Amino acid sequence: MREALALQQSRRFGDAEELYRGVLSLAPELPDALHMLGVVRHERGDHDEAAQLILQALDLTAWQYPTYRHNLGLALARCHRVQAEEDRAAGRRRVDQWLGTHRGDALQTQPRIAVIVPCHNHERYVQRALESVFEQTYRQVELVVIDDGSTDATAAAARQTLVRSPFPYRFLTRANRGAAATINEGVALSTSPYVNILNSDDWFREERLAAMVRDVVARDAQWGFSGIECVDEAGRPIDLTRDERARALADLARSVTSERETTGFAFLTHNVAISSGNIFFSRALYDRIGGFRELRFNHDRDFCLRAVRVAEPEFCPAATYAYRLHSTNTIYEAVKGGGSREADTMLR
Repeated sequence: MREALALQQSRRFGDAEELYRGVLSLAPELPDALHMLGVVRHERGDHDEAAQLILQALDLTAWQYPTYRHNLGLALARCHRVQAEEDRAAGRRRVDQWLGTHRGDALQTQPRIAVIVPCHNHERYVQRALESVFEQTYRQVELVVIDDGSTDATAAAARQTLVRSPFPYRFLTRANRGAAATINEGVALSTSPYVNILNSDDWFREERLAAMVRDVVARDAQWGFSGIECVDEAGRPIDLTRDERARALADLARSVTSERETTGFAFLTHNVAISSGNIFFSRALYDRIGGFRELRFNHDRDFCLRAVRVAEPEFCPAATYAYRLHSTNTIYEAVKGGGSREADTMLR
């Protein structure tokens, strides 16, 4: 076994296989030999036999070794890759046919959109967020801004900026109640048939709402989201060749949705919308699924998963949402603050 492993590590797979098979001729149910021979067969392209050998090793060890399980997954993925691609393509065709028969005619009117801006301790950023709403090319807008108990000058900055609003707006300050409660309160105060949240440290590209109307409303969909652009604390676009995390976030929706039969399925494995501010939805859908639930880190993905159960989302690849990465991002807090545990509970 030691000699076979050394040969395997030097990528002499044929010689390693011969020795592993020699071991199994002496001890046919030796789990490690079965597993390692399976790995070698996987490396040599026989994924069917690899899966059978590793599965036998797992059964003999009561499925207790994570490495065995991981390698079985690799072998099975390669075994079924061609069929999976064919199944995925067929699924996409079925979805396209269904959507083609369930979508209405092109939009003839311009519905009003409520932009809900929950604010909390973002005095440096809230002015840019609100001004991005003012700059929208789409002009059928109402604005609801709620300061969620900020302890800095966020409320004052928002109030001063709203004086210049070209749209009707409501502004409210109160004690801290959290993001989900603030979003729900903002939606309750609005009267528009469509809603887009905007987090107070991010901002919209000027064509954001026009794109949502074109790509979501006009396609008779109930909700959707767009690609994002990652920017730094100063609002400058982040060089994705130098920042791995920003690159992963910016590419997440495009890469994951392209691998799924439908956009909705992508939410089972990732929060491809990235942020609550990137979700555009109808008030009818919001009322049907019951708004945002009281989750610290996952209220946006939880909303999306419940929305998927009743309506397929539209993904608009254009990066119309500017997502600011800074030291107090919720996405960073989630890593240290129990975001994964909350996600596990939410997914169950």
